[in-house]
Amino acid sequence: MVRTNSMRNRRLAFIAILAAGALAVCALLRPWSSGPSYQGKSAAQWLKLYRSSSIAEREDARDAFKALGDQAVPYLFSVLTRSRGLSLLRPYEKVWSKLPQPLRKILPRVSAGDTNSEAAKALLSDARPSAKVLMPRLKPWLSSPEHPRHGQALLLLGYVGEGAAEGVPFVIRALQNTNRYHRAFATQSIWKLGAEARAAVPALIGALDDPATRIRAIRALGDIGPAAKDAVPRLEQLLVTTDRLAAATALHKINPQGNYLRLLIDALGDPNLRSAAIQGLSELGQAAMPALDTMLKALKTEGGRDRVGGPQSMTIADALRKISPTNREVILILIEKLKDVERPDRQDTAAVPLARSAYGFGAVSTKSDRLNIASRLVWFDPAEPHGLNVLIETLRSDPEPARRDFAAYTLRQAGPGAAAAIPALKAALHDKDETVRRAAASALRRMESPGAK
Repeated sequence: MVRTNSMRNRRLAFIAILAAGALAVCALLRPWSSGPSYQGKSAAQWLKLYRSSSIAEREDARDAFKALGDQAVPYLFSVLTRSRGLSLLRPYEKVWSKLPQPLRKILPRVSAGDTNSEAAKALLSDARPSAKVLMPRLKPWLSSPEHPRHGQALLLLGYVGEGAAEGVPFVIRALQNTNRYHRAFATQSIWKLGAEARAAVPALIGALDDPATRIRAIRALGDIGPAAKDAVPRLEQLLVTTDRLAAATALHKINPQGNYLRLLIDALGDPNLRSAAIQGLSELGQAAMPALDTMLKALKTEGGRDRVGGPQSMTIADALRKISPTNREVILILIEKLKDVERPDRQDTAAVPLARSAYGFGAVSTKSDRLNIASRLVWFDPAEPHGLNVLIETLRSDPEPARRDFAAYTLRQAGPGAAAAIPALKAALHDKDETVRRAAASALRRMESPGAK
């Protein structure tokens, strides 16, 4: 009896200590402030929404931080710089996973790898804060390559909006750093800064010889545009390497009068190069109009291992939307693909796991392929009836919550032009799945907002 009481007391003591640790963890993770508000929600609430399972709500959060701009910087930096206490969190996470279910419900779950830091960095990129607000916070970290946050600061330089040129000297200097990661981060930031980084052209030409920075340097030079003309001879040397399609894309951006686009068009016929060619043409957007006919043919014939409504077909459709946003022939091809995937002999033979993203589904499934095609139809033309019918049907009757969620997200992105789906979205506000309900609410807000596009 005494031994039993002793064991019980030990358990109680353990639980008490664990609870105290949980409280300390909660205090550790609580933001210093909730930040500014937008549309009735604080920055902290928008950050929480960004980390939700609903891709529609993540878009809502991105829109909020874009609108907040400079105002969001103090809050997001408080999240970035908050001590994460990883030495405490890791053992806590292990212990939490072994607790009885009732205790798990009481005590918070905290994952050392699941912090707000990455989300805060992504949202800073959306906010595009001015150099006036961001640079004073980054300069102490940039003062020395030995600073523990130096690499992070180099990455964040690529998020600067107005006045971005102020950060260029720091990334140029970092390209001479012996730390390969710092060089890679610096090149990535220059790439994001585009024409604002024109002063970095000489340093980027040198970075083409560095395996750690080459591909980012190619893309950065391309995004700088005609001001990077001094890089043309060195980039042309790369046209015989494995990076030739990235180099051809950059060269066309720098000198559209060259014959570089032909390399990308020809590569569409090579199954091993097609994905890279599509990426390059997508980057060029309307500057790739000479490739339109070849791209339409690629969309029409693409199937095989990537399926009628599979990832590569949808990547081609997305690229065509950038090259020729109002092209009706794309819609006709997608409608034919939709009919093809609905044929009886293409029905699913087995259930497979769903792999969903904001771009669609990667799983081999007739319903998922239909949804992928329908999403592209309404993103080309929000009122396109074939696509709308599939999305409405999915919202109303698909048994898989992930597909219903993606249908709502697709309609959110389509905007007010897809108003015919409003009754189905209103019905989805009562869906049994919370994520679907929230996605439907997001779509309705976007459609019914006076300023929505």
